[in-house]
Amino acid sequence: MRNGRRASSPTIDGYLLPVTAQQALAQTRDQLRLLAQLTEPQGDGGPDVIYLSARALAECFDRFADELDRIAEGISPSGL
Repeated sequence: MRNGRRASSPTIDGYLLPVTAQQALAQTRDQLRLLAQLTEPQGDGGPDVIYLSARALAECFDRFADELDRIAEGISPSGL
């Protein structure tokens, strides 16, 4: 057992996200929702076919990944 005060470690109450990162996150969310709506089946009778090149889809995913990387870099712990 030690005498004296024990050094307390800082607690993290949450995380801070800059306004620009919040806006980018909301925009990414909206773009994903739009893609979800565009790919929903249109009816029971028609075929579920979407004409989208692999390159275009890869660019969409890559753009989302880059944007989420930038958002994650802007996060900082609060309560320090």
